[in-house]
Amino acid sequence: MPGENPFSQWAYPAPGQVAAEARDNNLLSPSIYGALPSGPSNYGLPLGYLPTSPSGGPANQAPNANLQVTTFHFTSPTNALLNSNVVGPQGQKYFSVATHGVGHTIIINEQAGSTRGEAVGKIEWQAQSPFVSLAGAVAHQPAGQWLHWTGDRRFRAMSARGREYRWMFNTGMFFVCCYTAGGTASEFVARIVKGNGTDGVIVSLEITAPAIQAGLLDVCILAAVLFTSGRNLD
Repeated sequence: MPGENPFSQWAYPAPGQVAAEARDNNLLSPSIYGALPSGPSNYGLPLGYLPTSPSGGPANQAPNANLQVTTFHFTSPTNALLNSNVVGPQGQKYFSVATHGVGHTIIINEQAGSTRGEAVGKIEWQAQSPFVSLAGAVAHQPAGQWLHWTGDRRFRAMSARGREYRWMFNTGMFFVCCYTAGGTASEFVARIVKGNGTDGVIVSLEITAPAIQAGLLDVCILAAVLFTSGRNLD
């Protein structure tokens, strides 16, 4: 159906009230994130899955054949995605996701530095399309405008930090992949994978080192929250 979130079956229990109300303010200046996470692992695509570009042709296989990625997990003891921590290698917390009773979800920078504890991203849940913003990357706009369907509704297009990307869905295998767009060959950027919840992991984000260096980590975290929230985006 038009406007449906393809992963609405990923819905989780309604979030509770979060005590840190003071964090729910207007977005501050862009954060300067700390060092890149260490310990990337070899990227393994699901059995039988071959990367393809959004145009339907083969993606650039040279970098995709043996990609190095870092995995981040959204964890919560109550399986509440909208109140969770985003942890990377060695269990280090990079971001937290907090939702308030007023209907706002914020993404908080938890990395060491002067901007630690500041809200860098915000989702304002509405009856229809939620509004999103991300400091230095995404202007305040409807989520369905930022992550808009292409004409044939095969992909959701995304613009961030001066480049265009495409999100490709595979609901049967419960993952969604992001590729670059607009070039001669698409490059793999990131993958969002549903967790089983038994170990406290709700969702995992696998992202390449070049994408992190390009400032896409917080962008993909915002997209992951939207895609896996179970809410309609349009």
